Amino acid sequence: MTQGLTDAEETVVKIDEIRTLSGNTPTTMESMYAWNQKGGVSSSSTGNITGVYDLSGGLGERTASYVANGHDNLLKYGESVAYKENILKTESTKYTMIYPFDATVDNSTKADNETNLNTASDANHSKNTKIYGDAIREISTTGTGTSSWQNDYSLFVGLQAPFVMRGGVFWNKSHAGRFCFNRYGGNSYFSSGFRSAVVPVS
Repeated sequence: MTQGLTDAEETVVKIDEIRTLSGNTPTTMESMYAWNQKGGVSSSSTGNITGVYDLSGGLGERTASYVANGHDNLLKYGESVAYKENILKTESTKYTMIYPFDATVDNSTKADNETNLNTASDANHSKNTKIYGDAIREISTTGTGTSSWQNDYSLFVGLQAPFVMRGGVFWNKSHAGRFCFNRYGGNSYFSSGFRSAVVPVS
């Protein structure tokens, strides 16, 4: 709040600043855009004022998808999903998606660092040529970077980050939109959650 202003006066100041905007220039206060500017209306799900806004960031969603590369994190954080009777599941099931991986760069001899992780992510993404319908291969061109549609993050799984996360978090800003996917170690974190699904017993 600006010193000396009441809440109501502060609101009027911000609205007046928005009204004076031209082009696609944000206000000096909190980088706000007017609804009809590119930075405003383009962030709507429908491209107009009636759409849903701010679909970027928020909460990364953990999924039951991974690469069966044998990394310790699969057992440590995903035993109930990735293992059956102490044996790592290497084939997709009705409830899990298991992606192919390049064992030459994604194996236990590789140190857990960002360089090796990026190499493994790109190689694993290249191996993933037959799985469609999950909005990874269809919408991204590489396993690292911002190659998903609308320049969203495309960080494929590998090494110490064997699990797939959908979406991003608020500090990823515009790169964490509807087409963002991320690699994830499996540990709990305040910026990640999950979406429950009810599945009928057949």
